Amino acid sequence: MAAKPPLQRLPRLTCHAGYLDFEQRHGLPTVRAAIQQALAQNAPAALTFLTERIPEVLGEDAQAALQVLDWADTAPTPEASVLLSGLREASAVRDARVAERLLTMAEQHASIDHRAQALQALETQARFDAPAQDRLMALARRSTAPQGVCLLAVRTLGRVMKNDFQAGGSEEPYLTRLLTLARESEDRHVRALAVELAASLSMRLDARAVEQLAWVLENDADANVRELAALALSDGRDTRAVLNHFSAAFPGEQRLCVRWALLRYTLRAGGAEALPQVRDYAKQDRRFVRDVADFQALYDAGHVDFDRLWLNKRVYHRCPEDAEALTP
Repeated sequence: MAAKPPLQRLPRLTCHAGYLDFEQRHGLPTVRAAIQQALAQNAPAALTFLTERIPEVLGEDAQAALQVLDWADTAPTPEASVLLSGLREASAVRDARVAERLLTMAEQHASIDHRAQALQALETQARFDAPAQDRLMALARRSTAPQGVCLLAVRTLGRVMKNDFQAGGSEEPYLTRLLTLARESEDRHVRALAVELAASLSMRLDARAVEQLAWVLENDADANVRELAALALSDGRDTRAVLNHFSAAFPGEQRLCVRWALLRYTLRAGGAEALPQVRDYAKQDRRFVRDVADFQALYDAGHVDFDRLWLNKRVYHRCPEDAEALTP
């Protein structure tokens, strides 16, 4: 009988010499076989190498990226995680067909882990059009979706907003949706993340965004969300409007830590010229008398930039507290 050809085997440690030559002969399926072998052998170094290798192999090849998505769709969670993590960093992930498949997976896949990985793979998109933004917003609001999926949908919307903004695009449509979630979501974690992402661009917010954040500051039931809204609000373009909103919110606020946030963000927005306003806060709540004196001394010493001033400020309040007492 004729001798059978020797069985081709992948190197035991995939990232060792010889693997790339073998991959070059046999193509993309070799990468998947290597991933499966590395998972079976519990080889984290090989998995790290292969995750980084996937985007190099795919490049801008959308058809190859769609093949990876086909594999990920039916693969067990550990394998799908490696495939989608690699796809996330490939240029081909920004092809419209690939992005559509990922968005559909995030909306419809039976596995929560697959849906989460698909959303994370979408975070490197250069931009989302309005329909894609609406789909992510709907996913974030879906009452039947697991909380983790809802939060990842919000995070994906915020991160692509940042990608688009840094490339010269408009943040406005993303910001509108994030602030709608901040006002209307029934999940406090979704509301908090939406506000946090709205503040992540470090840009001056227009009057519409300021009004929406002011509504959150005065009406949200969760103290953490209100505190985040105060931070975001301090980036408002119209400083006088921001200070007016802070002044209006302080008397009705019942939590020490949110009041403390209002005081320091008043100075972040208005600088030394806002000292009379924070002195008024201290008249309403004597717990802040020492803070106002400290801030006055720091401004008198020549500090101007709030972030640097804050480094020299002694903190007297333990925030967040396990159980905050209501203000007297």
